[in-house]
Amino acid sequence: MRKDYEILGIGEDADEKTIKRAYFKQIREYSPEKDPERFQEIRAAYERLLEEKDKPQNSLQLEFPADDKFAVSMFDQIQKLLQEGDYARASLTAKEGMKYYHEVECFLYMYARCCMLEGKNGKGVKAYEKLVKRYPDKLYYKSELAKAYHIRGYVRKAYAMFQTAYQEGWREIDFLNLYSQCCFEREQYQEAVLVLQELIDAVPAEKTNQAIPELLEAYTGLFLIYISAPFPVKDVVEKCSSLLDQIGNQNHGYEDQLISMFTYAYTAASMAEGEEFASLIKKMRDMLRLFLPEDMPKEILDAYDLMDDERFSELMKLTVNAFMLLDGITYPGESFHEYAMFMQMDAFLCQLEAWPMQRRELELLKKEYPDIYECGTEIWDMLRISTINKAYMREDVLAEYGKMERKFQCGHYYEMYPNRRQEEEQVQWDSQENGTFVRQNRKIGRNEPCPCGSGKKYKNCCGKGL
Repeated sequence: MRKDYEILGIGEDADEKTIKRAYFKQIREYSPEKDPERFQEIRAAYERLLEEKDKPQNSLQLEFPADDKFAVSMFDQIQKLLQEGDYARASLTAKEGMKYYHEVECFLYMYARCCMLEGKNGKGVKAYEKLVKRYPDKLYYKSELAKAYHIRGYVRKAYAMFQTAYQEGWREIDFLNLYSQCCFEREQYQEAVLVLQELIDAVPAEKTNQAIPELLEAYTGLFLIYISAPFPVKDVVEKCSSLLDQIGNQNHGYEDQLISMFTYAYTAASMAEGEEFASLIKKMRDMLRLFLPEDMPKEILDAYDLMDDERFSELMKLTVNAFMLLDGITYPGESFHEYAMFMQMDAFLCQLEAWPMQRRELELLKKEYPDIYECGTEIWDMLRISTINKAYMREDVLAEYGKMERKFQCGHYYEMYPNRRQEEEQVQWDSQENGTFVRQNRKIGRNEPCPCGSGKKYKNCCGKGL
């Protein structure tokens, strides 16, 4: 049990809401698509910690050996082991029950449940497949099989089973949440929107406080989908705004989810036509600034404020976005870190070309947004020393930037300074395609004296951070 709390990054005194908040935060970072093993670990820890919390299986009518005291004692023993967190022994006991009673429903179900909690997802999948085949009218088994497929990484099977259970009427909130994720991973955006909207509508007003993490996650998902595939969003924005009003002062503890939701809502707002998002963005900003604890990143909110500040150039906004606002969810996949590095190089090269004309804007940044300024200290220091060695610095960055630009093809540098592309095309390469860069001038060694004449080594002066 203690390991489960560590996996989710929470203390052992965490309540159900804290467990849910931690879970949603983790699965945004480790989705089944990007890191299936880590997702399985997180999901298993989440289910174990919530095992005895208001689960729908508690009301299942299970087929049971009639008037058999030994079967009753075995079943009670399994329940006790589950409460103690001893899933391995619970699984073995359920397996023995299956052997004695020919895989009767009560022991087969407990075996499937124990296997999933123990992390033996393959065995859990097979057990749930048997239950679905034998009891086709019990939608709960179909929903659990869909979840098991999803956790196991069987994306196609999971999607098909989610659809089946959904079409037959299953609407449990955790099921809808995972179903929407599965749709998003398969780029079935319209279906994901319908599922999340139904999730939101399925929570009655009197139970909103018990489902805040799920609702915030649903709206975050809807704004994320909008970024990939815009849809009529007015109703979603209005309902989200009403939820924030209803939450009011109870939003303490949901800061991470609110920041995530704000990030995608803001990005979606920049793409939307009309003023649907304006009041929601303002409400979220005010809420976050009022309730963020001291250790939360206020500079992120400042960064979004700066993006709307007409006193700053598009170049400064491009730089802040590249170094502070990129994330691995809006740009999924293993190449995100490489993409982020490319966009940062792109912004730095644009700043380098514009320097020293940017000095006044940098002073304004330092005055109006000191937290953002502090986050970019190394960048500003590199720009300040570029007056002496701009050519050397540009050459060093361009050597790598040119290769990455052909891969991502979304930079701004060559659009703003097309002559630099022409110059690069004239640079010598040792082959025609994906060749190795050959410098026209000798490269300065990191331990050689800096060409600026400071007397320091290049790595400790103008080459610092390159």
